Amino acid sequence: MTEREAQDVLVLGAGLAGLSAAYKLARLGKRVVVIEADPKVGGLAGSGTFHTQWGEFDYDNGPHRFHTGEKHLNEEVLALLGDDVVEANRLSRIFLFGRFFNYPLHGPNVIRNLPKTVLVKAFLDYLAVKVKSLFKKTPDSNFENWVVNRFGRTLYKIFFGVYTEKTWGIPCSRISPDWAAQRITLLSLWDTVKKTLFRPSDGSTPRTLVSKFFYPKRGGIGRLCDRYKEEIEKLGGKVHTSTRVVAVHHADGKVAAVDVESSEGRRSIPASSVLSTIPCTVLATMLAPAAPKAVLDSVAAMKHRSMVFVYLILDRPKVTDDHWIYLPEDSITVHRLSEFKNFSPFSAPKDKTLLCAEITCDYGDELWNESDENLRKTCVDDLVTIGLLGRDEVLATYSRRERYAYPLYDLDYRGNKDRVLGHIASIAGLDTTGRQGLFKYNNMDHSIGMGLAAAENLMGRGRDHATIADEQKWFG
Repeated sequence: MTEREAQDVLVLGAGLAGLSAAYKLARLGKRVVVIEADPKVGGLAGSGTFHTQWGEFDYDNGPHRFHTGEKHLNEEVLALLGDDVVEANRLSRIFLFGRFFNYPLHGPNVIRNLPKTVLVKAFLDYLAVKVKSLFKKTPDSNFENWVVNRFGRTLYKIFFGVYTEKTWGIPCSRISPDWAAQRITLLSLWDTVKKTLFRPSDGSTPRTLVSKFFYPKRGGIGRLCDRYKEEIEKLGGKVHTSTRVVAVHHADGKVAAVDVESSEGRRSIPASSVLSTIPCTVLATMLAPAAPKAVLDSVAAMKHRSMVFVYLILDRPKVTDDHWIYLPEDSITVHRLSEFKNFSPFSAPKDKTLLCAEITCDYGDELWNESDENLRKTCVDDLVTIGLLGRDEVLATYSRRERYAYPLYDLDYRGNKDRVLGHIASIAGLDTTGRQGLFKYNNMDHSIGMGLAAAENLMGRGRDHATIADEQKWFG
């Protein structure tokens, strides 16, 4: 074992959960080594900069905003960013019927923008569901039933159904109701009207209605991850990028070593305490001895939705004031659009702007393997068709792909996830956390909170990190 591999805790993955955990442990005096497969830290919260003839353009892997109701998380992030931070007021909307609808849904805005015949049908459908539920309520057995029970079928089809199926690639009847319960904090159409017309006076504003958030001035949201790395290294920790985990050895019920591979070759790092934030499905397949067949069968059944990002540099100062725009219509390939200048005015030259068009897909499918030239054509055609830009405004496009974008909450995901995580937990000294490590769709602050809590757990104290983001109040 070399000096640089000596450690008290080995952290796998340098996303927000892994970095926040490593930073906390380093502050507590632990020797920490972080292993990251990518050349840069950050994972899904990583960023980059396009250096072009028109100037520098910061970009993220889709839109990210940091906000939290947890004081200690807020203090952590602001302390790391220091003066390199701006505050923004969120604006996210849905583009539908050639009009913009506020998201989350805002009663007066919906009434104003929906065609009157559709509006009448929406309220009649909602009333019909409420009357029917007095006699026999349809069980919340899947995403479709959950939403219809609370918003009626018309609003389900318009605002929830088409977009959700477009994003996840499977029918809403095959998506777990957990997805709805976690992501839609407004409980019904009536709840939406009440809370948008009459904001609560007791401070219980739903997370979906929180508007202010923090963002780095330069470098994108990944600047936060860079700052974590800098502070870890100042405290004596090591962060090895471009280094891939290839095996996790265990013996007599305890973790023993981790094999990694880099440009220097393959080596084994002895370890008695390992915190993993890589996808739990990947971790389970790396175990040596191998996991039981039942666990590996569950791994095979657990799916991730992948993402293609297409970035467009435009010859105009700004397209909209939105941080992101949802594009639910199935005639449009792009499912969400974000504009980074609205997160920080310093992220692009004053006379130019950068858009990020997101296209969900399955790893290895036709969209995943599409050429950059065809991706450019698809995105430009979509945005020209809906009138957001002119074809001659596009100066350049760039594409990148993310295999593990969204954990897929199908109807069987919970049982499969519990089986996989249960086997990992049976190995002493091996723990897993974060969005990927827990197969849990969460927000930035959740990932940081999970990392900090996991570090405390390793010290024998604190809240169970695996329970973070379970409560409905955390989401939006």
